[in-house]
Amino acid sequence: MTDYFALLDQPQQPWLDTEELRQVFHQKTLQAHPDAQTQPGKNETFTQLNEAYQVLREPKRRLHHLLSLEGNPPATKNVSIPANIGRLFPAVGALMQELDGVIRKVANPSNALSRSLVRPELLKAAEHTRQILETLAQLHEEAVTDLRELNKSWRPGETDQTELHALYLQFSYITRWIGQLEEKQMQLTSAL
Repeated sequence: MTDYFALLDQPQQPWLDTEELRQVFHQKTLQAHPDAQTQPGKNETFTQLNEAYQVLREPKRRLHHLLSLEGNPPATKNVSIPANIGRLFPAVGALMQELDGVIRKVANPSNALSRSLVRPELLKAAEHTRQILETLAQLHEEAVTDLRELNKSWRPGETDQTELHALYLQFSYITRWIGQLEEKQMQLTSAL
């Protein structure tokens, strides 16, 4: 397994300064860009640098990579879901069903009157989506803060990884839900 931290001259830790990471990435890609070099293997290096940057700039992917390097990749089965995420499951599930129903109604209106009758439902679903996305954004910020705090006491190979696993799960659910809801939100917006 390629150590993306080493590839981009970053310490193996949960939190990275994203601006510094971006600067190092740009510097290294300028040197390794296939158009700038005639040495064999530069295209492979350029591809690896891009992959490393994509992984390290996102907390979820960075944590997965870090845990994997530590020999303890995140488990996908028999894991306890963090309480703050568990409380959101019913709300997110209900919202997804609500959105699917409204989108179906809007996508197949039989006439203009039908479409106008669905509009209040559409606006209500859009507001509900905005509220849940706001909650998810707040949870994401809290997880980032927790990640920064954990980073202060992080010692590769020595620190208990339980909290790191829990943060990985939080980022996994939060980013997945945000992506799904933003996609539904775009569908609602196009229907307005």
